Amino acid sequence: MLSGIGIVAGISGGADSVCLLLVLSELSKQYGFPLYAVHVHHGIRKETADRDAEYVQSLCEHLGVSCRVYRENVPAEAEKTGTGLEEAGRALRYQRLYETAVACGAGAVAVAHHRDDNAETVLFRLIRGTGIRGMAGIPAVSRPFEQKGILLIRPLLSCSREEILAELAKRKVSYCTDESNIDDSYSRNRIRNRIMPELTAVNPGAAEHIVAFAAHAEALTELLNTEADRVYRSACRDGVLRTEAFENVPGVVRTEVLLRFMKELTGVAKDFTEVHAEAADRLLSGPVSRLLSLPAGLVLEKTYEGIRRKVSGEMTDTEIPLVPGEYPLEDGKVLQVAVKPHIPGESVQKNKWIKWFDYDMINCVPVLRTRRTGDFFRVNKEGGTKLVREYFVGAKIPREKRDRILLVANGSEVLWIPGMRGTEQYYVTEQTERVLVLTVR
Repeated sequence: MLSGIGIVAGISGGADSVCLLLVLSELSKQYGFPLYAVHVHHGIRKETADRDAEYVQSLCEHLGVSCRVYRENVPAEAEKTGTGLEEAGRALRYQRLYETAVACGAGAVAVAHHRDDNAETVLFRLIRGTGIRGMAGIPAVSRPFEQKGILLIRPLLSCSREEILAELAKRKVSYCTDESNIDDSYSRNRIRNRIMPELTAVNPGAAEHIVAFAAHAEALTELLNTEADRVYRSACRDGVLRTEAFENVPGVVRTEVLLRFMKELTGVAKDFTEVHAEAADRLLSGPVSRLLSLPAGLVLEKTYEGIRRKVSGEMTDTEIPLVPGEYPLEDGKVLQVAVKPHIPGESVQKNKWIKWFDYDMINCVPVLRTRRTGDFFRVNKEGGTKLVREYFVGAKIPREKRDRILLVANGSEVLWIPGMRGTEQYYVTEQTERVLVLTVR
């Protein structure tokens, strides 16, 4: 038997994973690599989850495959991490699969995603909001784990759900059904159970065409990576991303280079989005000495040559893109930012500590910053304005405090000074689709 190239398979007991187990079991016997199965009991469905675990153990015993069952408390993990049940369960599953691969000396983790899963993922990302990279769909092979030598593989990715069910029927092999898969309160279930059938009714090849589009997106992503590599090598020297190297560079490449710059400076990628890249791009073309505060403690500074990391010194002119999250204010207060769908007839909350806006009427992501020359409010529905400087004077705000007050701005237009004045624009109406909720606590 070969060593170091074993496979750890995630087996839920559903049709897809059962088919995966059967295929890998046959290949294991044919080629002599070790195979291990992992089942994660989420602690949600009680009796039926116990049934699934017992079925997986029984099937593995029948096939002669070593099986490990992990019993987790996903609801508790979701509450602890502040994530949804799906996300918390997924994180725990992959963690246990990875740990098992390390313990067994396996070279790969296998999961049972198939073609229809891939199509649903592309739709989900498109609806949620993504770029060309996200439209590339699910990769057949990736290296997401801490030990990069351990691969994540998806052997069934080119197979349809229909083909998987037909194979199990031919072999007369049973499988478990997770009743939570019919709960359309989960976004992915709604796509699977409602949207995909409608698309298939329009064109029976809908899933196949979506996946073909994802393959084109993957090819374009590779092209984007190549071009971004070239620009990055030219633009980044001595820790400075130089303005001159960005001349005549397409926007999509600029965004990729800026995101790469942030990742290189911090060592993390997931905290940065296109919103942060857009803010960095504005900094790149802005005046010297301006600062930009970003996730992971990164502060960028505009210099004569371009932008670089600000290591120390007072942040006198910083702006923070207000994506959903929490941001510290003065005196221990926190600004909480959320974007939610508007419910017609819902009572609009509005006082000195909470402000609602029609998010789609604001033409860019607002920022949190201190005042600048020319800042103004809209003081009525007709568009009349008043300078923030005049407001501070009229409100008798001490001069030494004015430059420290943080405000929410859209360009030179001030949307809100938390605890003080807000604009008389961007009201939530019956036509509003998304609401920007700003709350101070």
